[in-house]
Amino acid sequence: MWAERVRRQARRLRVGRGFFEAQLLLADGSFLHFRHDPHTRWVQAWAPEAGGAAPELVPRIERFRLNRRHLEVWFDDGSRLEVRLGALGTRFRTHE
Repeated sequence: MWAERVRRQARRLRVGRGFFEAQLLLADGSFLHFRHDPHTRWVQAWAPEAGGAAPELVPRIERFRLNRRHLEVWFDDGSRLEVRLGALGTRFRTHE
């Protein structure tokens, strides 16, 4: 499942002030950049020249939600990744 694959590769989530943007950094150096505000919602990938997993993940993402509690990402195979934000740090969970 895509959510489990991303969870295994995820290293860090950077969230911008206001919780409108986030970058999910992967082990291979690539990342997914999420933007969600009242007027915009998109996800883009960045990968080093050597390649990375992030670009192949973007077409698999059906939708996502970003707020001060968590980043939730739904994939086309029905799996869901939830990255919870809080005082105890970032916690990654998958839901199949």
